[in-house]
Amino acid sequence: MLAGMRKLTMTVAGAVLLLSLVACGQQADESEAQVAAIPGATASGTTAAAATGNADRTFPLGASQEEIDRIYDAYYACWTQHGVPSAPDSGGPLLTYKRNPKKYQAAVDACADKEPLDAPERDPQQNPNFVEDLREEKACMESHGIKMEIRGTGKESQLWAVNDKANIAKANSDEGMQIARDCEIAAFTQK
Repeated sequence: MLAGMRKLTMTVAGAVLLLSLVACGQQADESEAQVAAIPGATASGTTAAAATGNADRTFPLGASQEEIDRIYDAYYACWTQHGVPSAPDSGGPLLTYKRNPKKYQAAVDACADKEPLDAPERDPQQNPNFVEDLREEKACMESHGIKMEIRGTGKESQLWAVNDKANIAKANSDEGMQIARDCEIAAFTQK
């Protein structure tokens, strides 16, 4: 469920886990060259996730909210196919599950092969430079005026927006989300 926490934290004001950015100040026409620099990517932009069949559930580095929503919609659709109610008045399948995990655990287990996955670069088990990259992402975000903090230690570290009303508003703005995507790409792309 760690990957499931990603969407929640992006949408909950107060403690926003942010996705991050393309090089701070990088030109848009460099994006094609950058794709090939991502570990596991080919010059055509395909990744190791595509080769293993996980492309439909792996967040791309710097995922947009639309990409995140698409991946989670497919995952939660599986839950509803296996019996977790998704009526709007129930709060959707995730809230229904959280209210009664024992009742719906079998449905969640049946969808384990569809659970969203972080980009390999954001997976501490696959990226030996994860902690350093996270620090670089934090510095990039802060260079754009969004105060961040690293919570957890070592491979358990996560980047969170500092819980200040103005800071959270900036982090959750369209501009802040773009800064976050750009910083994530800049920090986690192999140099």
